[in-house]
Amino acid sequence: MIKSGAIISTIGVIMLIVFGLILLIFPVTKSCEKSCVYTSTAPEYFRQFINPLFLFVSLSLISIGIFSIRIGKLKTLNQRF
Repeated sequence: MIKSGAIISTIGVIMLIVFGLILLIFPVTKSCEKSCVYTSTAPEYFRQFINPLFLFVSLSLISIGIFSIRIGKLKTLNQRF
């Protein structure tokens, strides 16, 4: 359980790093007329990574992985006693 939690958490961290790198490499532009519109300068393939759902999944995987690690450590501590 601890190893699977570490793998899940690592996948989430990699996704978060990809999200940050795309934002740094391809900046977001702002166009304001009546209301402001933010658009990414990234190619179409990378634009699918720049959305709130991708960030949500990444952060969820990190938290699920950490939760699995903690539960696994709790189980191993309880088995010792």
